[in-house]
Amino acid sequence: MRTLLLIAVLLIAGSSPSFSQCDNEPGPGGLTWEYETEKKGFSIFGFLGDAFTPRIVLDVKAIRGYVRDERFVELTKLCGDQRAVDAIYLRALKIAEYHIGRALFLSMAATMEHQNLDVRMPLVESIKLPLTFEEDSLFKSRTKNLPARIYPDSPMDEHGDKDKLQHFFGSAYLAYATESREVARSTGDVMEWGEARFVVGGADDSRDRIANIQGEKFGHDLLLVKTLLPSDYLNLPVKVE
Repeated sequence: MRTLLLIAVLLIAGSSPSFSQCDNEPGPGGLTWEYETEKKGFSIFGFLGDAFTPRIVLDVKAIRGYVRDERFVELTKLCGDQRAVDAIYLRALKIAEYHIGRALFLSMAATMEHQNLDVRMPLVESIKLPLTFEEDSLFKSRTKNLPARIYPDSPMDEHGDKDKLQHFFGSAYLAYATESREVARSTGDVMEWGEARFVVGGADDSRDRIANIQGEKFGHDLLLVKTLLPSDYLNLPVKVE
């Protein structure tokens, strides 16, 4: 019922996402989530490199640079972690020229919290599979800035629930791209099953499943209403069977 009411309100509100800056109050010095990351000076080698680099690679680089910026940390402290999650998605929308599926994929890339995956293999102890293809320093500075307290009961340590964001946006992307919550749910369940059995240190985590379900609802509802935000769904109660 709450989701239906939310959808009705957003349909009336309009067709573009709305997002206030801490209840319409900018931060110190007029700082808002719309800040632009610094661009390097022109060089012929940089220009040629960008010209021959796939667009998706450049877009992932851009959204990760947005999260690494110290202004992102400042605004997260000022506005809260859920607002920071919304900001990531809205910047991804802008980078993706408002193609929602692409924006959800970029949001997943921006919030990827595992740099490598240690997979158990026959005959060898494990093999390391790279996930983000970032330099160590860039990975550490980005994940350090990720929102950690996205739920009321998020752990109060440094990591909090940072790892739930990749589950949320990954499920949202699958549900939107396939137009099926069932595909997203099945994929999430298989990944949780596989993580517990084949990933070193992995476990079938009920909190991961909650983030998966919230994300799949978000992505699927975006097929009908384009103005939804992640925070609308991070607050939804979910029962994991």
